[in-house]
Amino acid sequence: MSLLFSATLLIGALLTFWLIIRKIRKAEVTIADSTFWFLFALSLVLMGVFRQIPFFFAEVFGIESPANFVFVYVIAVLVIREFYTAVEVSQLRAKVRNLVQNEALAKAPVRIEPINEKEAR
Repeated sequence: MSLLFSATLLIGALLTFWLIIRKIRKAEVTIADSTFWFLFALSLVLMGVFRQIPFFFAEVFGIESPANFVFVYVIAVLVIREFYTAVEVSQLRAKVRNLVQNEALAKAPVRIEPINEKEAR
């Protein structure tokens, strides 16, 4: 992993930190949601500062280039995050559907119909 790649990784991670903090201050994202991005950016900063980390894991996993390990790491983490986001969206859609159905039933006109034919006449 070249020094230029490490510097780019570090600058990108620091920009991510800045963006996260800016969004939290403006209350555009909750602290719970930003925790993931904060830790993700921190892991990238650590890989940029301590270049031995990507070298170690690239060797452990048999990846030829530490830069390829960083790419695989980023892709894997973001795919996992996307999966959990999709699960959360599915749950929220189900809740919205239930709320809409309950609201529709609450606003539906109530009709009282006779139980048997004698009462109908």
